[in-house]
Amino acid sequence: MKSVVFCSSQRFKKELAEFIEKLKTEAASKSLHLVIFDPEFENHEKELHLSPEKERMLNPHYRNSVAGKVYDHLFRKVRIADVCYIFNKDGYLGANTNGELFAAAVLGKTIYAHSERTLMGNYPGDLYEEPSSRKLIHEIVNAPHELLKRLI
Repeated sequence: MKSVVFCSSQRFKKELAEFIEKLKTEAASKSLHLVIFDPEFENHEKELHLSPEKERMLNPHYRNSVAGKVYDHLFRKVRIADVCYIFNKDGYLGANTNGELFAAAVLGKTIYAHSERTLMGNYPGDLYEEPSSRKLIHEIVNAPHELLKRLI
């Protein structure tokens, strides 16, 4: 069984948690043990995680903690996991997730993504397609049971 690190924008923390829970349920139904490394999103003010990064950075607590969280995710979790899963709902990649994607590629990890497109930006009006990021993704896998098949 391969270990998997999940990388995602904070704005998708609820959807990512649901995806991971479905993955765990599927694994448990097959008596499989998963090793999952997920992002440690902080519980800030209600709905702060849905704000663009520019707005989140105005929050002093967020601004003081985000660098350490990103560093921990990159240099501990991404480095030791076998597989990297980019949860890029609707194709969205934030700056930190894009960095994690490139780090996983440099480390030679197998990289799966949730959505076909890889879009960058802070909010929908500022999105553009990032073809270089897409080249690093080995396969699109948008269902937990399909990801589980690849981890076995």
